[in-house]
Amino acid sequence: MSATHIEVMSLRGPQGFNAAIIEAAARESLRPSDFVRRAILERIERTGVTPPAVKPFAPRHSAENGGL
Repeated sequence: MSATHIEVMSLRGPQGFNAAIIEAAARESLRPSDFVRRAILERIERTGVTPPAVKPFAPRHSAENGGL
């Protein structure tokens, strides 16, 4: 997945936090950043807040579809 995100966020977590995110993302075949973004958006919705609209992802280019 690839999209233009204009806001950058940084956070701290307990020891092993990053490793857990990487493992969870891999289990869902996602990049860690996509996994975290989805998890946060889902949590925002569960609190009753409407999350910002996410623009559709641009297709990735690959040799199979004529990209580089």
